[in-house]
Amino acid sequence: MDFPQEILEIIKERSDWINNKNAEKYKNAIGEIPDIHGDILNLNSDAVEISSSREISTEEYQKIKKVSEMLIPWRKGPFKLFGMDLDSEWRSNLKWDRLNNYLPNLEGKTILDIGANNGYYMFKLAAYNPKLVLGIDPVIHNYAQFNFLQKLANIPSLRFELLGIEHLKFFKEYFDVIFSMGIIYHHRNPIEQLQDIRNALRPSGTVILESIGIPGEDPVALFPSGPYAKMNNVWFIPTISCMINWAHKAKFKNIEIVSSSKMTLEEQRNTPWCPRPFQSLEDFLDTEDRNKTVEGHPAPMRFCLSLKK
Repeated sequence: MDFPQEILEIIKERSDWINNKNAEKYKNAIGEIPDIHGDILNLNSDAVEISSSREISTEEYQKIKKVSEMLIPWRKGPFKLFGMDLDSEWRSNLKWDRLNNYLPNLEGKTILDIGANNGYYMFKLAAYNPKLVLGIDPVIHNYAQFNFLQKLANIPSLRFELLGIEHLKFFKEYFDVIFSMGIIYHHRNPIEQLQDIRNALRPSGTVILESIGIPGEDPVALFPSGPYAKMNNVWFIPTISCMINWAHKAKFKNIEIVSSSKMTLEEQRNTPWCPRPFQSLEDFLDTEDRNKTVEGHPAPMRFCLSLKK
């Protein structure tokens, strides 16, 4: 796939990030990935499953387990790797189930997953035979987890790069479908971000836009003075009508509500693969009133919209 020249230069520069001193443990984990390729892929079950038609040895299994443990915490999943259940903090399959019936035709399409984390949704998308699924996320931890999974799965249509939302401006009418899930509230200008997403879409392209939000009928957004649910990198937290208005302002068409649901401890929680002292939703909510965050704000909802260019 030919990328814009500006993107190729950024990819080349960031390819050296893995050699930074603060990335040493991730470089070590990547170096430990065994040379095992799964030839059985189950991408349609809740857990993305990678396994082999041959019986792997105990030593090979232990190598897979070792790298998985080196890459803790696992935030997104679940995965099942050669019989090993990797139960992530987020049961990302629940979010996938909410939007699955609203997916456009993905066969042969060029798809972008913004803030791809470890690529869980990229693997789910691979089941639809796309031309390319590009996942972007400028976090080395996520890059290392994806590289581990992809080394085992070896799916040609998947590609992960250490890019951010700010690099979308270089992709002019490049993608057929863009997924932005759990990203927009981490940035200070939601309208500008939606405009950049729209400009990166081909004519008649589709966006799946998912965000945390707050309950309410009015088209307003919470703008906390400090952290929200212990997150410092949160700007605007919209009601669903506010989110729809953002999409209108960015000139999207055919705006459709995919889902509106309350976040629960069933969907986000600590597991052995994201253990304490890492925190999860239980730590972010008021112990006396689960309808509030620890700061006293409305507890988060999850909203998802389907948008057309």
